Amino acid sequence: MANLSAFNRITKLQKILLLSNLNCLQPTSAIAINTALKAFLHTQQQQQQQQQPSSHKLTKPYCTQLNSLSRQFTTGLQNTSKSTTNLDEFRAQEEKREKEFNKQQNETPPDEKEQEDARKAKTDGVRIKILDAALKHVPIEGWSRQAIVLGAQEAGYPSEVHGMFPSGGYELVSHFVAKCNNALLKHMQAETNNGQKEVADPLDFLIRSVKFRLQMIEPYKSHWPQAMALIALPPNVPTSLAQVLTMVDDMCYYSGDRSVDFGWYTRRVGLATIFKMVEVFMLQDKSPEHQETWTFLKNRMEEAAQIQMVLSQTGDMTHNFQRSFNSAFVTARNILGLNYNRR
Repeated sequence: MANLSAFNRITKLQKILLLSNLNCLQPTSAIAINTALKAFLHTQQQQQQQQQPSSHKLTKPYCTQLNSLSRQFTTGLQNTSKSTTNLDEFRAQEEKREKEFNKQQNETPPDEKEQEDARKAKTDGVRIKILDAALKHVPIEGWSRQAIVLGAQEAGYPSEVHGMFPSGGYELVSHFVAKCNNALLKHMQAETNNGQKEVADPLDFLIRSVKFRLQMIEPYKSHWPQAMALIALPPNVPTSLAQVLTMVDDMCYYSGDRSVDFGWYTRRVGLATIFKMVEVFMLQDKSPEHQETWTFLKNRMEEAAQIQMVLSQTGDMTHNFQRSFNSAFVTARNILGLNYNRR
């Protein structure tokens, strides 16, 4: 009886240890463990029967234990398999949701695009209204954030909206330059019937166009050095250069320059240089109605025309200048994102 009691205790201890580790077992080891368990219980049963041949009541308990352990082990394996399946399904669902979300982010519905365009147009309208009102305060406040604040108040907006203009006074300068360039464009279109009417004297047309454009600066002449300083700041150079190149391209186009030869580049680069030279000269000119400025402009334009004629008659020099001007002008156009085929 003592041996039987010890054997039962050992069996119970082994069963507890086996059950405590069932959840850690891999599904692939189920058959091997089940076979080993049967062999172990069968051996223990034979040893017990040899010690007590007359007792046959141990067979059923051992079978019951075996069946119970098998059921528990099988249930554990099923739960493990079910958990693994559920985890795979969960991951698949999450991946699907992530793909759908990314697809929605990349594909903005047309209605949302229209709403975004409408909001942008409304914001741009408010900005233009404020900047137009701010130009009236430039003769006193200069090209400053304070002028924008006063313009916002005059337009009926709170002064805090100056935060819409992170570049401060330069945004006012850029707006003024763009407005002047647009006025010049309309003037040239009206004079040439939108480019359909041939210009009799292209050089005279260019001189008059430059003069028309520079006369727009006269009301702001006292503060224009401040504007030129803002234009020259490194963060503002790309926008300023784009505005100048677009302006001189319009001038050359409506003067009748539709060529694509070497002269296309030299005329535009030369005209931009002359425009900036005359602009600086005008700031120092104190003659009546800036007569000295317009004389200076005429002389520089005539010199440029003569240089152009000389270069066109010199083959090797023309080729070298063409390569340099071509590279510089096209590079600037590409960097600034200018579209010279917009007509």
